[in-house]
Amino acid sequence: MSSIFPQIFAVAPATSVPAAPRPYDARLGLCLLLAGQLLLLIIFPLLGHHSPPLDVIEMHTWAAAPRLDYYKHPPLPAWGVYVSEALFGRTGFALFLPAALSVALATIVTWPLARTLAGPRRALAALFLQSTVAYYTLYAPDYNHNVAQMPFWAMTIALFYAALTKGARRWWCGFGAALGMTALAKYSAAVLPLACVALLLWEPQARRHATFANLLCAAAGFALVFGPHFGALAAHDFAPIHYLQHRGGDLAASASWSERFVSYIGGQLVANLIPLVLLIALRCVPGRVSDQAAPCAPAAAEPSARFNQRFLLALGLGPFAVTLAIGLSGAYLHPMWASAMFPLTGLLVVQVLGARADLLRGRRWFAAWAALLLLIGGAYAAKNTAAWSGTTKKFARAAYPGPELARLLDQRWREQVPDRPLRTIAGTQWEAGVASFFSSYRTRVLIDADFTISPWIASDEVARCGAIVTWDPWSPPLDFAQHLRTRFPAVRVLPNLAVEPDRPGTYYRKEVGVAVIPPAPGSPASACPPR
Repeated sequence: MSSIFPQIFAVAPATSVPAAPRPYDARLGLCLLLAGQLLLLIIFPLLGHHSPPLDVIEMHTWAAAPRLDYYKHPPLPAWGVYVSEALFGRTGFALFLPAALSVALATIVTWPLARTLAGPRRALAALFLQSTVAYYTLYAPDYNHNVAQMPFWAMTIALFYAALTKGARRWWCGFGAALGMTALAKYSAAVLPLACVALLLWEPQARRHATFANLLCAAAGFALVFGPHFGALAAHDFAPIHYLQHRGGDLAASASWSERFVSYIGGQLVANLIPLVLLIALRCVPGRVSDQAAPCAPAAAEPSARFNQRFLLALGLGPFAVTLAIGLSGAYLHPMWASAMFPLTGLLVVQVLGARADLLRGRRWFAAWAALLLLIGGAYAAKNTAAWSGTTKKFARAAYPGPELARLLDQRWREQVPDRPLRTIAGTQWEAGVASFFSSYRTRVLIDADFTISPWIASDEVARCGAIVTWDPWSPPLDFAQHLRTRFPAVRVLPNLAVEPDRPGTYYRKEVGVAVIPPAPGSPASACPPR
């Protein structure tokens, strides 16, 4: 089977290419790439969102109280939002910045590996190709665990290559620590070491520095980073595992296994569509190419070409292959779970193209890339306009009247409890979360009015200071009011609020449920200062 791979990586017949760039061109190109990514993922999302995305709102909710563990996922993304809001306040910029930095960092940490494997010129082409993967553009502004995992997944791969080729223990410790950070972002990191083990079994040269002492260093680095979180999980009955089981049941109820499996594969093909199309198109270009810029053959002490090829295949495609095997076992997969698994797509395409990859540079290629970013950004920003709903006949969640909802809830609170500030908004994740973000008060969210999954709010605080509650009356659980009466007997359920968008045509007239949990009789207002 190994004889197949030299054919895959065989240099395609080449055609004339532009002259070799000056030495600083690659660094300049990298800076332009990073600037484009930051602009795309900050400016256009700010223009395209009247309300932040659902997952971003959830991270804002969690970031109000940084913890070692949460009930659904690991804590790293919430920490990122916490730091961003501490620096830039409760603003849209602070919410979109972590996603932009995650994508830029994924590009930066891949650069040394790409330069080693392909040379600076083709490494730059690989990173420009990588930036066209949908997970780096269209899906990236929704900062969640998938996006937060991307830079650390790429970092783990880069440090694993350094550990295998250089052998120093600091690289092995770094590899383990990076893997720990990847797991702190999302538990799907578990498939990455399986791909690493597969490479060790497949390629003899990979085992040269994989000594027991070095592997122990990697394990120590991982334990140092991930250990505190694991201790918190153990103390709380591994709550995310129970959530994952519940989530799997939701996926099973919404579609058949075969539909989910096909959707998972199709999602990855769509996400990597532009690099795949360019690969096919450039392989079919007629003519001959001078291989003047091909990377030099490695010296005897350096990794062999076979090692590099197998490394790219094992770490670039191996994690995805592992998830396919898991899916074939009957597990339900979601396409977005693979968001971080393709940091080597651009490099794989460049290695397959060989000298033809040199066509992916120059002004025309850069102009095409910039035009693509503007097209994606323009489409993203258009979601927040009346033209979007008029054209698609659908209202985007980006145009949800979150600020309008927050103003109405603040008004209801002042009418019902005029003597103290609002400290807590309870209710369903989206409605309560977006209202909390835009509220004129500094509030925390009691998710689903459930103290067990919102440990940052104590029951005696709600009893002492009260809370306002909001929910979608048309989504399960439909009888949220009864749910509230069971938990808070003194709750006052008010008539539903009709939320009118400030900008006509951008969203429909939204109706939400609202209730007030009044402070306990005799509770002094001085016991409830503003947050």
